[in-house]
Amino acid sequence: MTESLPAGRAGKFSKYLLYATGEIILVVIGILIALSINTWNQNLQNAKQEKQILTQLLEEYKNNLDQLNSKIFIRDEIITSSIKLVDYSNLDTDLIGSDSLNRYLSRTITRPTFDPALGVSNDLTNSGRLYLLTNPELREKISAFSSSLSELREEETIIVNWVEERFYPFLINHYQIGRLNVEFLDDQKFREKVTQIKFKKQKSLKELFAQSDPTNLLNHPDFEDFLSLLIVNTTYTNGKSLGVKLKIENIIALNEEESKNNKRLI
Repeated sequence: MTESLPAGRAGKFSKYLLYATGEIILVVIGILIALSINTWNQNLQNAKQEKQILTQLLEEYKNNLDQLNSKIFIRDEIITSSIKLVDYSNLDTDLIGSDSLNRYLSRTITRPTFDPALGVSNDLTNSGRLYLLTNPELREKISAFSSSLSELREEETIIVNWVEERFYPFLINHYQIGRLNVEFLDDQKFREKVTQIKFKKQKSLKELFAQSDPTNLLNHPDFEDFLSLLIVNTTYTNGKSLGVKLKIENIIALNEEESKNNKRLI
């Protein structure tokens, strides 16, 4: 086209074309810079949100781990108490301390259940903000954690129902349980483990209830059977709890590692 124009006009057109091309290039560069800045700002904003989420998740799962460890401890005490009571069933009742007997009995009817707080995890999943966690493995484990509790909850429910419907009524029928219940109140450290609440030491109510003769209970043929079932079921449930514990510890480890990576971005 420029070949058909006079020399002067062709020169002016070439300069205009170069100028226009330069302007276009500058505009494109400006757009790219703006997009880059916008992307950088968005990534920074996402990183800040991720930091906040990671902090909340870490607190949530550490609290859940503390609770689960308490429940595992309680079940271990139930198992130990059940074994002690099996031993007692083979002893002369004169050799058995009533306080120890009541303490062990009170622990066997404890029904610990793991009730994790998952407010942060559920909110992330339900709101669609789980994508803010940049680690895909952490995202997957957070989203799958709640459903992974089903087997543990099933075993806990079996024990709760069995204790309430079978074992506790058996104790009532063959033993006066007043002192047993008082022993649970007096067993402050264990009660705090069960309730996750600190209590002030209170005056014992032991004097309100007469000590029952345990002979009928300890010599009953079903008593040892109940205890053996309790030992087996509680041990199995604790095995499920240890599996959940590994999942929580894995989530915490991934969270802490991701928090270190996140700090480098902010």
